[in-house]
Amino acid sequence: MIDLNTNVVYAGKIIPHSRIAKRNQKLKILREVELHKDLKHKHVVEFHSYFEDNENVYIILENCPRKSLVHVLKNRKYLTEEEVRYYVKQLIEGVKYINKKNIIHRDLKLGNMLLNENMNVKIADFGLATRVRHEGEKKMTVCGTPNYIAPEVLQKKGHSFEADIWAIGCITYALLVGRPPFETSTLKETYLRITSNTYTIPSNISLTAKRFITKCLQPQPDQRPSIDEILFDDFFTSGYMPRELSTSCCTSAPTFPKHPKQNRPLSYAVPASQCDNVTVITSVLNRLKADTESENWESPEFNETKSKTPNSQQCFDRELSPVLAATPKDSGFDSSPYDLSNPQQLESFPVYRRASNLLDILGTCLDHMPKDVNHEIELPASINFNSSDIVWVTKWVDYSNKYGFGFQLSNNSIGVFFNDTSRIIIGPDNRSLQYYDVTDSRSTYTTDCIPEELDKKTTLLLYFARYMDEHLIKGGNFADGWQKSVEDPWSGNLYLKKWFRTTKAIVMYLTDGTLQVNFFIDHTKIILSPSQNTYFVTYIDENRLARTYSIVSLIKHGCQPDIVQRLEFTHSMLKNLVDIEGDNI
Repeated sequence: MIDLNTNVVYAGKIIPHSRIAKRNQKLKILREVELHKDLKHKHVVEFHSYFEDNENVYIILENCPRKSLVHVLKNRKYLTEEEVRYYVKQLIEGVKYINKKNIIHRDLKLGNMLLNENMNVKIADFGLATRVRHEGEKKMTVCGTPNYIAPEVLQKKGHSFEADIWAIGCITYALLVGRPPFETSTLKETYLRITSNTYTIPSNISLTAKRFITKCLQPQPDQRPSIDEILFDDFFTSGYMPRELSTSCCTSAPTFPKHPKQNRPLSYAVPASQCDNVTVITSVLNRLKADTESENWESPEFNETKSKTPNSQQCFDRELSPVLAATPKDSGFDSSPYDLSNPQQLESFPVYRRASNLLDILGTCLDHMPKDVNHEIELPASINFNSSDIVWVTKWVDYSNKYGFGFQLSNNSIGVFFNDTSRIIIGPDNRSLQYYDVTDSRSTYTTDCIPEELDKKTTLLLYFARYMDEHLIKGGNFADGWQKSVEDPWSGNLYLKKWFRTTKAIVMYLTDGTLQVNFFIDHTKIILSPSQNTYFVTYIDENRLARTYSIVSLIKHGCQPDIVQRLEFTHSMLKNLVDIEGDNI
């Protein structure tokens, strides 16, 4: 359907009055409109309008010209695991949004996963959706598409959001195998298999995909993972995730380029015959140096002949950190290998603050550090560590269900990461403001001269700041009791760049390459910080006392098992971040 005023093309869902003659049929259409009209999400088909004439009811919706995944599967028979990750992750993000609106979709299936022009998933058809009015409410209506119906729905035991998780498992199976897991030639047999949880996963499906499907298809609803948990399942974090798909994927299998992060090993292997500590550390440093030189990075500052108008990300990177902007020849590298007998060389190893580099370094550290160490580790005397070199998140508050994520740094600056990905930060002087819009373009203001369009965000920033000051305590203490002085220079370039939370922890990544993981169960924290041309690992224990080790010290001496376990979890979270964000972080 075309809007003649704007020439915008829409999809029209047209229902003849003859099909909704009964009162309950008409109420079903009205419920669909009522639930769908207020949903605004990138992975939900957008509702435009609703009207009727003497013959039909018309629901005007966003047009999705690439049809649905039913059509893709009909052409392709089955999809690659990379494509399935791409589609299912987008489906989960859409379902998470719908569920947060207290809506159960109840008819998730391939035919209701539409594709827009850019091959992004759009969840459609809210004809069977229902709203949960109060916590713990169970719905009793038997509804859905047979191959995707959860057992508790069939058995009239009462169902809720878990029914959508079951459908996600069926969809993942169908995309990988080519048919739903419980499909048979008769409805009776299909229902029997669903209620008895009888299905088989072909041997060619990867272990992580099998585990993901099995988790979603648990017969007991309370044993299925939550929508938040499956977003960070190994299925999505341990394999390649395409950033986009070509429209040719509708008819033919894609050939994915080798992913940069897969070309680089997660840790630098050293032959077993050479596994003494000195050799390992020397090998790591020299390999990192070789990798950095081969990157051949170019600085926007020294590459003006290629682009007279560098994009906002280039400007942002240059302003953010001279380390990011410098080319290898400007970094002070020489061609000689590093020699551990020279402490000055060891301490001067340059750090390039990319998350992928940190992932490599941490992986190597975990692979080669001594195991089962139960003693305290002293920092090498050659490294003059000062806690003022580490800036970390001392307080945070998650209000992302409405506005965003508030944070306070150890340098006393406070900021908000808004849901639209813009950020606003106020300096330690409580007067200087830095605002980064959704393109990372920076604007500078003072609290007595704020543009009108930032009034609301500034008000929210001050609200977050007041809340954290009045209700939250600092997350840890360094032995020297350091706290940055408000007189120290503040540029506003250091702030929260990415964050996400799992059931176990909250993960925060700062613009200087600092990665922080706060564990919920005991309030311990791991902070990985680039500083003084190396990396430091800070562990804040349950008593909020901080201990800091250099990465080289850990490779040499190891650390306590409880720290190792947290570092391993941190490594998995960092890998997830790198896989999803790639070179953007």
